[in-house]
Amino acid sequence: MTAKRVSREDVARLAGTSVAVVSYVVNGGPRNVSPERRARVLAAIEELGYVPNPIARSLAGSGTGTAGMIVPNLDNSFFAELALAVEEAALQSGRLVFVGNSAENRERETAYVQSFVRHRVDGMIFIGVSKQMSLQFAVDADIPVVVVDRPNPHSLIRSVSIDHVEAADAATSHLLSHGYDTFACVTGMESTFVSDERLEGFSTALRRVNLEANVILRAAYSFAGGVEAWESLRKQDAMPRAVFCASDDQARGLVSAAIADGVFVPEQLAVASIDGTKQAATLRPSLTTVRQPSSVLARAAVRRLFDDSQTELHWEIPTELIIGRSCGCRP
Repeated sequence: MTAKRVSREDVARLAGTSVAVVSYVVNGGPRNVSPERRARVLAAIEELGYVPNPIARSLAGSGTGTAGMIVPNLDNSFFAELALAVEEAALQSGRLVFVGNSAENRERETAYVQSFVRHRVDGMIFIGVSKQMSLQFAVDADIPVVVVDRPNPHSLIRSVSIDHVEAADAATSHLLSHGYDTFACVTGMESTFVSDERLEGFSTALRRVNLEANVILRAAYSFAGGVEAWESLRKQDAMPRAVFCASDDQARGLVSAAIADGVFVPEQLAVASIDGTKQAATLRPSLTTVRQPSSVLARAAVRRLFDDSQTELHWEIPTELIIGRSCGCRP
């Protein structure tokens, strides 16, 4: 009978550490491992006679000059701009990018992760559909991963994002500066990580001035989601004076539907959002929005993916409040 091949899981179990740490020791990165952990892993490797999988070693070693990127929805203006920015940043580092559109589907997302691993990409930039990230297959294959737009501070996987709470607080605080005192929030679906963070930032700004939201709505991060939110909002007993939308696409849909129903924006309904996409500026009235700079996020993600000197687990990118006319300002 053929003896069972010793796996990284066996080494990790004996060393009392994670499979990822074993991979970092075997491949010399991409993350630093403490001397004490490294010694435990090396001792376990020697005791068990572990021989690294040659396919995994080729993944970590020679490289293919490619990277994979998975986004939840390329119909979303922000994700489309970010994908283009990642492609440009990766080209500057000498790599081509394959983009997978998971279409808000976890099974499709997992299939893309597995496909990218089988095609031996040098690294993967990942924006997950939900809080349950489909990344174990990539971790087991020693593929470096950077999570973008979804902070992941308690994992060994690196991440790059804005402070979503702070961004929502900034947009809402600007609406408050106009003196509005009745508010609605349109955030994303409950399964999406940033939806709750942006709702928290909105609520924090209102609590600071002893106000509460009149209504909180959940909708897809899309133009259609904004239209659906407006249909719910217009049925309320009293129309709020201001609305914070958690994404530009939601805000564009809501503003367009409100105007189509004869509501004046911002004279009757003020709106602010997050993303800072190019389409936000072309809306009439132009959107007031907190910009998360796609080009900066892209460059940071690519650098963290391929530069072993970047040891921090999480990078936070600053945002900028862009004043449009939807809030009531005359920029």
